[in-house]
Amino acid sequence: MKKVVIFDFDGTLADTFPITSEIFKTIIKEYGYKEISNEDIQKLREMTPIQIISHFKFPIWKVPELIGKVRDKTADFVEHIKPFKGIKQMLIGLKNKNIKLGILTSNSKKIVDVFLKHKEFPKFEFIESELNLFKKPDHLKKVISKYKFKKDEVIYVGDEVRDINAAKHAGIDVAAVTWGYNKKQILQKNNPTYLVDSTKEIQGILI
Repeated sequence: MKKVVIFDFDGTLADTFPITSEIFKTIIKEYGYKEISNEDIQKLREMTPIQIISHFKFPIWKVPELIGKVRDKTADFVEHIKPFKGIKQMLIGLKNKNIKLGILTSNSKKIVDVFLKHKEFPKFEFIESELNLFKKPDHLKKVISKYKFKKDEVIYVGDEVRDINAAKHAGIDVAAVTWGYNKKQILQKNNPTYLVDSTKEIQGILI
C-alpha cells in the first residue's frame, strides 16, 4: 500500500496550460520567432522538452532564461489558475486515509503556495521546487532520501514524459494523468506504472 503521494503541480493539480501557453506565445517572439498558432501549441503536447527545443532550434543555454520569464509572468495570474475537476475532493479523500501528500514541481514554490491558499486545498506535508527543467529526476531521489521514505510506499503523479522518467530514475511507481500537458499517446508509449484518466482512478489505486 502507498503511504506517500508526491504530485507534480502544473498540468496535474493545476490547469496552468491555458495561461502559460499564451505567455509562451508572446515571449518566444522576443527571441525572433514567428507567431505560434494554437494548432502548433497542440503539436508541442506530443513532444518531450528536448524535442521541443530541437523543433524550435532554440539554444539550450537560453532555456532557463525563457522558462524563468514564463514563470515570472505566470505569477501575475495565479488567482486565475483553476484546479482540475475533482482534484480537491481527491486530496481530501487521501488525507482522510492518512496518506502523506507532497509536491515536487518545476514551478516556483511561491506560485504553488499562493494557488493552494487561494483554492483552500488541504495541507501538504512538503512542497519542493526544482526550477531546472532537467533536474527533476535527481531532485525526486533527494526528496525520497530527505524524508526517509521507503520507495515501495511512494508514488509520483505527473502529466509529462519527464515525470515518468523522473519516477523511474528514482525507482518508484508513477501514475501519469491524461488531463495535463502531454497527450495520452506519448505518455502511454513511455510505460508509466499507471495511466489514469480521472481522479477517481488515482483514488482507486491508492485507497
